[in-house]
Amino acid sequence: MKRQQQGFTLLEVLIAMALFSLLGLACYQLLERMIHTDQQIHQHELQLRRLQRAVGIFERDLTQAIAYPVNGSSARQALIGEPGRIQLVRGGWSNPLQQARNDLLLVTYRWNDNQWLREYRSPVDGPALSGTAAQQLLLDGVRLERLRYIDDQGKAHSNWPVGQAPLSLPQAIELELDAPGYPGLRRVILLPGFKGLDHG
Repeated sequence: MKRQQQGFTLLEVLIAMALFSLLGLACYQLLERMIHTDQQIHQHELQLRRLQRAVGIFERDLTQAIAYPVNGSSARQALIGEPGRIQLVRGGWSNPLQQARNDLLLVTYRWNDNQWLREYRSPVDGPALSGTAAQQLLLDGVRLERLRYIDDQGKAHSNWPVGQAPLSLPQAIELELDAPGYPGLRRVILLPGFKGLDHG
């Protein structure tokens, strides 16, 4: 008795190919979505790291601000604050090589053209246009929404100094900005000598 040879019909082959094609397409789309999600997560993480770095540098400068005149020819202003610019003197500039230099640093922050810039130079009492200032781009694509200076009464001002007290520092600085991936970010940073706000 002869064994009957069995095989696949053309219709069965076409159905199998169609199923494999659909399965392959579904796997490709899933892989593409996973790659896209991974890229988004990586981009978000990169934006967060850049933002944390910029805010960290800003906070470090503010928390090391000292009552020292920002201009060698005037002994009245320790911090000059405007709606889009801050200038101050900070101490504690590390000097690991024990170079012959001042440990004070004149720091200026500016926000313009969607950039957050930091300029710094030493010596503090050197000529303002000496060309020794270094510029650092902290963050790109950022928009400053609000920069305010809070006095010891808890009142916010758009400029500093206020009043006639020489070498005065605000109690805190309020910063609000739209950063890439983080719109409406708000920070309140306490400055040295913070005594609590007097609401009475």
